[in-house]
Amino acid sequence: MTYAEKMSLVDAFENAYFRIEALVSNISDAELSFVPAVDSAWSINEHLVHLLDADSNLVFRVRGAVAESGITVPVWDQEAWRSKLKYSLDDGKKCLQIAKGLRAFIAGSLRNLSDAEWEASGIVHPQRGPMKLSDVVELYRGHADFHEKYIIRNKEAFAAAK
Repeated sequence: MTYAEKMSLVDAFENAYFRIEALVSNISDAELSFVPAVDSAWSINEHLVHLLDADSNLVFRVRGAVAESGITVPVWDQEAWRSKLKYSLDDGKKCLQIAKGLRAFIAGSLRNLSDAEWEASGIVHPQRGPMKLSDVVELYRGHADFHEKYIIRNKEAFAAAK
């Protein structure tokens, strides 16, 4: 991956939440907390809180990849976090804004790295194995897309239920 491609990835990573932000900007509290009748479904609010927790973990992963290349990162149980931390009671829209801020912070850190630093940086994920820094950033760039489809599903289910 060229340095220019890495910077393009960083831009896409940093801006990944803009579509989600547009999807949730004007929704009601009822729509935000609505859970569709689908096994293991989360509300839109819970998805937004999860994005913050995921990106909070990502700060450690990305910065650890640079500061201590080869560091083994912890795996976290997102279902336990959602239920035990009572995501439904948190302010998902505020969480999304904080997550966007974390992404801006991470992106700034990534832009300050030389090509050699990018290449020398990585983590060990207990389930995925060794990952280059660019692989970690790519994985989390796509994390927004993964949750966006569920937010759209919930919005459509809410509209159909009205």
